[in-house]
Amino acid sequence: MSRQHAAPVLIGDATGSAGILAHLGPSEHGLSEADIQALIQQSPQCLPIAEIDPLFANPVPICTELSTPAGPIDNFMVTASGLPVLVECKLWKNPEARREVVGQILDYANALSRWTASDVKREASRRLKRPGNAVLDLVRSAGHEVDEMAFNDALSLNLRRGRFLLLIVGDGIREGVEAIAEYLQAHAGLHFTLGLVELPVFQMPDIGKLVVPRV
Repeated sequence: MSRQHAAPVLIGDATGSAGILAHLGPSEHGLSEADIQALIQQSPQCLPIAEIDPLFANPVPICTELSTPAGPIDNFMVTASGLPVLVECKLWKNPEARREVVGQILDYANALSRWTASDVKREASRRLKRPGNAVLDLVRSAGHEVDEMAFNDALSLNLRRGRFLLLIVGDGIREGVEAIAEYLQAHAGLHFTLGLVELPVFQMPDIGKLVVPRV
């Protein structure tokens, strides 16, 4: 499996904190899986998606904790062309993360492969507590001019064919998970793309957060 550092991403904030560059790891500052979810939802550009599969580049974040029959998806995003992106966030200090995370995200993909665009619309609107087609509204709000019928048809087709980008994102990637990923990627006939992303986050004094992703 190839590894590569992607371009660092600076995310400004108004913390005004002083001191040295601090790594916001789970042991030092209590970075949680919810923190990673929120970071991805607010700043999806921190994910090096173009380095993994350019077809899924620049997705629009829809919501966190999207309810599915297999459980809630940590982050759900979709491209303007109707390609779904599913993100599972894990801190690798959790023992179950090493054993279960790949199977977990595959279960989500399997559940969504039985959905249509209407199902995504229903659950996203319910999660966001927004009327109408929340998915389409967010895609358009991100600056994409998309035809509603064409977008829904493309999303339904991609769901049915299992054309997903599945991302496992955490503070580090363990070798056992890498071996499973290599096994999956080596098998023909699978329509999804699986990416493993390390997402170290550093607090920069008086500036914001520096994210240095690695594929």
